[in-house]
Amino acid sequence: MQTRLKTIAKRVMGESLYHQLGAAYRRIHSVFRYGVKSRLKLIGIAHLTDKFDEHHSFAGWSYLDIYEKYFERFRNQKVSILEIGVRDGASLRTWKAYFRKGNVYGIDIDPRCKAFEEKRIHIEIGSQDDGDFLANCFGADKRFDIIIDDGSHVNRMTLASFEHLFDRRLNSGGIYIIEDLGCSYEKLQTDHHVLEVWPGMKYNDPGQTFDNDRKDMDDFFLEKIRKLDHRTGNVLSIHFWAMTCIIIKI
Repeated sequence: MQTRLKTIAKRVMGESLYHQLGAAYRRIHSVFRYGVKSRLKLIGIAHLTDKFDEHHSFAGWSYLDIYEKYFERFRNQKVSILEIGVRDGASLRTWKAYFRKGNVYGIDIDPRCKAFEEKRIHIEIGSQDDGDFLANCFGADKRFDIIIDDGSHVNRMTLASFEHLFDRRLNSGGIYIIEDLGCSYEKLQTDHHVLEVWPGMKYNDPGQTFDNDRKDMDDFFLEKIRKLDHRTGNVLSIHFWAMTCIIIKI
């Protein structure tokens, strides 16, 4: 019955108006369901990113509530923000709206993501563990103030991105965020079939492993903490929130 009503509504209103009204409803519903404690969250709701929903929140704090604490100092600057993982472009549009003078860059292995480019949003297609691609995307001299990894959530690829980007392409004082760390414990292909289920994952080499061992991330974080304790390296601080880690560069 519900499917039939939707079909009739589309026929009466037209496809475009039907989807516009549906999007407006989802925005209003999200405001009442999740509440708003930050400007960034309100913008994220308007652009329908998933970074505020129940899957990306804990104890009343969504990713966007957390990020505004770190992003606010950049808000009126000509910031450059890179996100690994474009998907439907919703989060890129969120950053564009929040950083009114900024430029937003996205990388994704899925060639269909190129279609989400627009003014102040730039997208290149490549793998997040391809060193040559990461060294040269958007021009080898381009540096970023914020880098967000919302890509494959495969540990070896997450670590490869950090290895190539943090030292070479993140500005001093910049912020590097690794999202969805709950995935770092999971056997993503064996138990969740991510190559078949997650958008864009089919473009990866199926001969590689996509199962995670949390020890990879634990060793990575412990090494960064060890250097902090010995006052070495180029990490100023490491902040852990539920499912996300924020690393600030000296």
